[in-house]
Amino acid sequence: MKRQAGRALTSFILILLILGATLLVVDAGIKLSPGLVAASQTKASTSPNASNSLTALSSPKASKSSPGKKLGQSPKPTPTPTPTPIPLPTPWTTPLPSFSPTPTPTPTVTPTPTPTPTPTPTPAPTPTPTPTPAPTPTPPPGSGLSIVALNSYSSQVLWTLPATTTRVQILRSGRLIDNVAVAGGTALAYTDYLLWQSTTYSYEVKLLNASGAVIADQTASLTTPAQSGSFPRLYSATSFWNTPIPGSPAIDPNSAGMVSRSLTTYAGSANFAPTNDWGKAIAYANPVSTLFAIACTLYDCGTAVSSHIPSYAQPTTGSDHHLIVITPGANTEVDMWLAAPAWSAGSRYLTNSAGWGADCAQGQHCGGGVAAGYAAFGGVVRPEEIAQGHIDHALFFTTPYTRSGFIACPATHTDGVANDVNAIPEGARIQLDPSFNVDAQAWPRWEKIIAHALQTYGAYLGDTGGSVSFPGEANINRGYDAWALAGVSGSQSLANLPWSQFRVLQIQAC
Repeated sequence: MKRQAGRALTSFILILLILGATLLVVDAGIKLSPGLVAASQTKASTSPNASNSLTALSSPKASKSSPGKKLGQSPKPTPTPTPTPIPLPTPWTTPLPSFSPTPTPTPTVTPTPTPTPTPTPTPAPTPTPTPTPAPTPTPPPGSGLSIVALNSYSSQVLWTLPATTTRVQILRSGRLIDNVAVAGGTALAYTDYLLWQSTTYSYEVKLLNASGAVIADQTASLTTPAQSGSFPRLYSATSFWNTPIPGSPAIDPNSAGMVSRSLTTYAGSANFAPTNDWGKAIAYANPVSTLFAIACTLYDCGTAVSSHIPSYAQPTTGSDHHLIVITPGANTEVDMWLAAPAWSAGSRYLTNSAGWGADCAQGQHCGGGVAAGYAAFGGVVRPEEIAQGHIDHALFFTTPYTRSGFIACPATHTDGVANDVNAIPEGARIQLDPSFNVDAQAWPRWEKIIAHALQTYGAYLGDTGGSVSFPGEANINRGYDAWALAGVSGSQSLANLPWSQFRVLQIQAC
């Protein structure tokens, strides 16, 4: 049934109920005359539809339950007081039920359903990508870095340091040169040595704070100029190393015996050794380089020795482990034998790199970085000297046959082994006869340069060795092969020198 038809039927039934209730009230409240009663009875008996009407009124089928309630569950009607019964003819003997008007139900308004909003679909979660680690930011370059070439063999790093700087790392061509503690807010001036002429070098300079973080990182490059003039030599101009042999020197009376026994006997193994094992290692420090108190393990340990030593410094790899550290501004030289990094040595000595060339004055006895008591880099051949074509100082040499118990000036000590007057004493100076025509020989250029130096400056015996040998600077602290640039590769034989034409100059006992 549609909603409107249902409402109409409900209204009709309510009207019938109200009319029936009215009749009962009237019947209950009015005393009828016998005539009226008779008349109503007669009418009732003659009306074929009377009982059907009453039956219809009293039939539960005539009533509709309220919406939403089941039949038989209508609210219980409130009882009406029963009136005094009126005798009726037989059809009325059964009292009619009393009806209270059923309250008109409030029509239930079915609300127009609010359309259920179509739910907005929840978007599928966007997959969270695995975060890519942020790259470590490149520290901003520092400001004011300047690297200038001072000459053919050194450069200077200049930088005004931020106040938070506590350490500076300097790298040349990717190799750590030094790692130094500094005071922030000051100007850094660091000199780098052991460069080669007319060569381009790249530098990287890092500034670090107290926690070790890099606060500035800058690179620069420079090209060294060509060498101008002679390569500088160590020690004073009046040092025995730098004094040429006079034109007519005095020759020792036993020169021939010493040459024969101590030189020509070993001529076949004579050599030039600019190598990392049997050469001499040199390093240059700055006042800002780390200061070390160098421990002593064997000889002459009574004197404390300290030195600034750069990070790149390494000793030679042979059994002597020599290392010479020079601080140019202070003209200090520390000579170490059996050197070990961080730092200790079998013996170590402090001397003057611009001084006389030995660890104590002539006539005194003292030890040194080499057996004869010399400053340890005295007489060492450098690659720049071969490159320039001349060596402007005397050379250092060793021989297996050294005289024991005799010190010849300028030596201050000896480790001689042979008690023989034909053994050369340490401190003795030998010379290649200047009249020998070196340039006429079919020798390599480097050998002629050495031979000319042996004629002009000669060589001083400084140690007992396994052969007649002349050391050169070791490449180990350069970071590149300087000897290859000078045209020399590794240890070189000197067997073809005219050893019989050497002479020993006048020996003076010290």
